Amino acid sequence: DACNGPFLSSPMKAFFGSFFGTIFALLILLAGVLGFLFLCAGALQKVAQKAPSVQPNSWLVLDLSVPITDAPARFDPAQLVTGLQNGNADQRVTLRDVLLSINRAAADRQIAGIFLTGTVLPIDYASGYGALREVRQALQRFQQSKKPVYAFLNDPTTRAYYVASVADKIFMDPSGTLAMSGLASQRLYFSGLLKKFGIGVQASRVGNYKSFVEPYLSDRMSPEDREQTEKLLRDLWSEITSAIEQSRSLPAGAVQQAVSENALIDADAALQHKLVTELTSLSAVVDQLRAQYGDARKDDTFRQIPLSDYLSTLLPSNHPGDDVPKIGIVYAEGEIVDGEGDRNDVGGDRYARAVRQFRLDPSVKGIVLRVNSPGGSVSASSVIRHELERAAAAKPVVISFGSVAASGGYYISSVNSHIFAEPNTITGSIGVFGLFLNFQKLANDNGVTFDTVQTSPYASILSPLRPKTDAELAMIQGMIDKDYREFLQIVASARRLSIDQVNELAQGRVWSGTDAIRLHLVDELGGLGDAVAYAGRQTQLGDRPILKEFPERQNLNDKIRELINGNDHLPVSRLDPVNQELQRLQQELVTLRRLNDPRGIYALLPFGWRVD
Repeated sequence: DACNGPFLSSPMKAFFGSFFGTIFALLILLAGVLGFLFLCAGALQKVAQKAPSVQPNSWLVLDLSVPITDAPARFDPAQLVTGLQNGNADQRVTLRDVLLSINRAAADRQIAGIFLTGTVLPIDYASGYGALREVRQALQRFQQSKKPVYAFLNDPTTRAYYVASVADKIFMDPSGTLAMSGLASQRLYFSGLLKKFGIGVQASRVGNYKSFVEPYLSDRMSPEDREQTEKLLRDLWSEITSAIEQSRSLPAGAVQQAVSENALIDADAALQHKLVTELTSLSAVVDQLRAQYGDARKDDTFRQIPLSDYLSTLLPSNHPGDDVPKIGIVYAEGEIVDGEGDRNDVGGDRYARAVRQFRLDPSVKGIVLRVNSPGGSVSASSVIRHELERAAAAKPVVISFGSVAASGGYYISSVNSHIFAEPNTITGSIGVFGLFLNFQKLANDNGVTFDTVQTSPYASILSPLRPKTDAELAMIQGMIDKDYREFLQIVASARRLSIDQVNELAQGRVWSGTDAIRLHLVDELGGLGDAVAYAGRQTQLGDRPILKEFPERQNLNDKIRELINGNDHLPVSRLDPVNQELQRLQQELVTLRRLNDPRGIYALLPFGWRVD
């Protein structure tokens, strides 16, 4: 036998035996994993096939703690077991799905009312004030059907109460607290930390209000940044308080009086100020509804259906045919980055490709661009805008601004199209900056030095290993000035304004949607539904056209494929304030990592922009 002859020594036989044994074990493990995945797939498929039915006298339950996003939710492997247990592997819901469910429930004879519960936690770009305003308006339209809307609150935030304030009855736990003390925007400043670690920072910018670079250069707000922030918060707070006062039949100024008297409004104060209807426990509310909307002999609660289950009874199981006329929706949600980007980013190449596919698809008669983005890479924004410009020349393109559509988010929208925005949309910030870190002192302090050979004086201009010279900074400033002039020209052409007019309202300043209307930066106040209806009318497809989305909803195969390929987006608890701040710091660092423009030039909202 050759295998026992001189061709293989004992060590070699041992090696190959071990090698093939390992391969065999890995194959067995892989087969087991795949088998488990297929079992999970089968279970998920069975869950998907068992579409829940709506019982008579059911209440549609809207849990406000579920994040409301623009783009369809992405599957997370960590939710697999949860999905098998309760039939819902997604922990997010889209704004369009929420609006669809509420609108359909109004005409559904099986639905007796809507029950609101939970509180809103800001996660990434989900559940922003722009989206929540659309939910409020949908609930108000639902009330026109003469069906009630009830809300139970325990420790609601401002965002949760903003939505729940439309309810006919608001129940609050007697031990609960209304965490509505006004709006604030806190920034993190890193200049002292960077100096401590020997990291140098150089910046160039255009626009007195373009404050993104300030946290790297200073330890506090500039007067210009404070001015624009105070104005924006006043506008947003005015919209919130006036909406609440109108819904609760309160006089003007009543909400401001309540929050001025109480840092945190306890249940008794909330009742005294008529912000809630009744102080009672959840179990008492359930018993009350059970007596009227349940069978006391069979049911331990009132008849209800979660929004996710109700939605599964509404959405078609199959996609429309390729030849069916439709409107394409592109959800630009997240920061704009160069290249493909990941699923939480707006990758310039990936989104430009999607717009191009919609433009070339003869069945797509028009495009709606939904923007919920603070901007980002100038290069990536330019790639997307050029494709949208070509699309707008071929078919109707309508723009819908969500909670934030500023800087690069506004740049990609400047394509001579009709723009919708909410009164509380954060928009504008027409400006450009360049930010450059260098690690020379950090390296030198730790015994590391650099030496360079180059073929031209500026060959290493983008190197992070040394600070840039005055001549290099002057060149970079020239590029930034050029980009800013182009930004002004693009906006002026799209909005039919003079460059001087745009320059006066630009300077990197952010505006509310209400101001944006006055300044002619947007055309009309309205939400995503208004933009879709407008696009439908422009294409003769009616107010409720068939839609094709990008990013697309994931089917079961997509979910399993993503599970096999891995997923680094794991759910983390955000309930406690300490963890929230840690998450915020982590997000700031992620934002820093996303600064990948090849020229180092950006059109992005101020660093750490968040309204609480």
